[in-house]
Formats: sequence, structure tokens, C-alpha cells
Amino acid sequence: MNLLIVEDEKVLLDKYSDYLKEVFSSIRTARSKEDAFQLIEEHEFDVALIDYNLPDGKGLDILREYPKNGDAPVFIMLTAYSKERLAIECLNIGVYKYLEKPIDKKELIHTLIEAREEASNRDTIRSLKRKFTISERVANVLVEKYQISNRELEVLKSIIIHGKNKIVAEKLFISQGTVRNHLSNIFQKVHVNTKEQLNGLIEDLNSKN
Repeated sequence: MNLLIVEDEKVLLDKYSDYLKEVFSSIRTARSKEDAFQLIEEHEFDVALIDYNLPDGKGLDILREYPKNGDAPVFIMLTAYSKERLAIECLNIGVYKYLEKPIDKKELIHTLIEAREEASNRDTIRSLKRKFTISERVANVLVEKYQISNRELEVLKSIIIHGKNKIVAEKLFISQGTVRNHLSNIFQKVHVNTKEQLNGLIEDLNSKN
């Protein structure tokens, strides 16, 4: 998991980095909005810990201007001000948590662990959505070109999304043996021998449709 910390005070920046080095595999730091966007252009982040007041703007500007072509990280906002309106503004714009300075080490670590878990959950959801989109996109081609039956298509879609036969069996309320039988028929119809080859075919069909 990759963390971005944006804090203009070097003492605090170093302190936060030290606190969180055991929580994240990679930590990059910036002391201004400009420096933060430079890092954002070069790296992908799962979580971002951002100070509200920066020398060249507001921390919320980073959320507002975050590139739309990528997956935004989980944002944690830091502020020295205790104002309800500010907290509401942060939450309305998509901030996951709002922390007031001075921040207790234990509270910071606990909050960032929660944010890391939230980032992992979002990644899982994005992956499932992508797989679902692929399964829907190639469905008609599989039926028309390879004469896949409706039940085989249902099994195949579940395989694309969930991967493992056991999970597919549970989702479709059938036995793992039935899943294997359907897969065997699918392999024969689309002229592949393994799941890896099947996934390659599906990716190829997806790229062409």
C-alpha cells in the first residue's frame, strides 16, 4: 500500500512518516500542493494524508483537482481548526476521515490502518466491477460465435468474476463437479485447455468489443 503525506511543517512531516512506516510499504511526502501534484503525476497512491492549510493553497484543492483518469486514494484531512462547517465541507467533498491537530500517535495509526483497509475494499470492488463489465461485454460474442448455452454462460460469467470453482459453486448453488463439467464443455467449445487460456481469450474478445 502506498501513502502520500502532504504537510508543510517538516517536523510534523517527519513525525507522521515515522509513525506510519510500519503501516505502509511506501511513503512519499510533499510540503506543498505543487509538490503533491508532481508526485501524483508520477505515482499511484492508495491513501493520502493531507494538511488543510498549505503554502500554495488548500488541501481540499488536491481532492478537487485530483486526476479523473485514475483511481483516487482514500483521503484523510488534517487541520488545526475545530469548525463544524469545515468538517462538513471535507466530508461532502469525499474526505474519508477528518483529524484535528495535535494528533495522538495511536489515533493517527488507527485511522490510517482503517483507511488502508478502506482502500483495499475499494480495490476489490473496482476489480469486481471491471470483471463484471468484461463478462457482460463478451457474453453475446461467446453465445453467437461459440454456441455457449445460457447455463454455461452463467457459469463462465461467475468464473470471470470470482475465479475459483468453489466460490462459483456457492454463488450458483451447484456442486463443484457441475462447475467442472460446465468448464469442460466451455473449453471444448472455445478451443482452450486451461483457465489461463480461457482468460486470455476473454481479454482478447474484450479488447475487440
